[in-house]
Amino acid sequence: MLLALAACSGTPYDEGEDGSTAGSGAGGDETLTIAIQAWMSDKLYLNQMAESFEEETGVTVNLVEYADNQALSNFALQWSQGTSNQDIVVVDGASTAVQFLTRGLIIDFNTTDFFTGDLAKENFVGESLSFTELDGVQFAIPFGLEVYNISANRTFFEEADLLDADGNIPVPADWEELYEISAALSEHTGGPGMTIQWGPNAVPTMLAVEQAARGDIFADDGSTLTFDTPEMREILEIWRRGVEEGVFSVDTFANKDAGRSNFNAGGLPMLLETASRVPEAAPTIGVENAEVIAMPGSLENGSFGFSAGVIIPTESENQELALQFIREAMMSEHQVGAGQEWGKLPVLTTYFDEIEADWKDDMYEFVRLSVPAPMYRDLPVIQERGKQMLQEYLTGSTDVDGFLEQVEGMIADSNLGTQ
Repeated sequence: MLLALAACSGTPYDEGEDGSTAGSGAGGDETLTIAIQAWMSDKLYLNQMAESFEEETGVTVNLVEYADNQALSNFALQWSQGTSNQDIVVVDGASTAVQFLTRGLIIDFNTTDFFTGDLAKENFVGESLSFTELDGVQFAIPFGLEVYNISANRTFFEEADLLDADGNIPVPADWEELYEISAALSEHTGGPGMTIQWGPNAVPTMLAVEQAARGDIFADDGSTLTFDTPEMREILEIWRRGVEEGVFSVDTFANKDAGRSNFNAGGLPMLLETASRVPEAAPTIGVENAEVIAMPGSLENGSFGFSAGVIIPTESENQELALQFIREAMMSEHQVGAGQEWGKLPVLTTYFDEIEADWKDDMYEFVRLSVPAPMYRDLPVIQERGKQMLQEYLTGSTDVDGFLEQVEGMIADSNLGTQ
């Protein structure tokens, strides 16, 4: 399950016969093992953080890859048996850690002295701590903030004569206007005007556009996710029309990174998914051409915000050392580099303010206003099945009524609690 990534000190990951992590630190006896997904080492600057911590403390830091979120169930099995090969786990999408809560497998940061001094809760960006909190339990620390919105390449708007009188990319007032802009770009380029993330993250896309459009993602009870709303019905109809007319690309069906790759290479006018694509694409398409524009309603209501989550297993024998690493290495100025280069934004306001980029202020406001995914036990199931249902609808297998009946029925049958 776990593959060695190469520890920052050069010590490979290994398991002793007792299941503990082998290796000794530069100080002689301390090793910290951090489980991550492969992309995190560079894009979250975890390599730099681990190297700095090793230099300052003499502790050996092992960064160990796990394949994807499916591997988390294996961690849970091990932890429930009273052992842990991991001292820290960084999960992709903090809400995925909810599965560990009811079994008491991860610590509550509120029961530690973590939120003191510079790390006092009021120093975190917006409502980012709510992305990793449930029923008063701070089950994770947010890390690498992201928010859904539209990444745009200014070059296409200039060439298609779509800039406004002040020379700015127009901010669409509603989805009909956004469709018209996308159609004009499509006519100019001969390709899609916008790619929308309808791959594995299709449900987060739906959360983002609904939150932006109506300022809520829940039914009248305030806790049950719903997409059967007038706003979403209108958006879904526009999406279907855009697919049928080639204005919106379905490339992400087969390759979730298709839109990202095309945008970063300068071949796509607009991309609706995490707005981190703007700093990612800037070195290729030009800083002056990479812009974040607000999807309809997001200036007032935000959209879908999320982060990675940093968790500590209760069975780790190095909890104090793990807390020290999070405090000193992860909650450090390295967050500025990750934010500026990759759009994995700092969770502390002081470091957010240090980013030097034209998109920073807009991104801050989007993050501040945005909401996380519901902390449902069956959220992974809802995301997987919801993606399939949406793709079937967009390609004509069912109409909007049939699609919403399927989705609402799935939500009604899902475990929305933590018990």
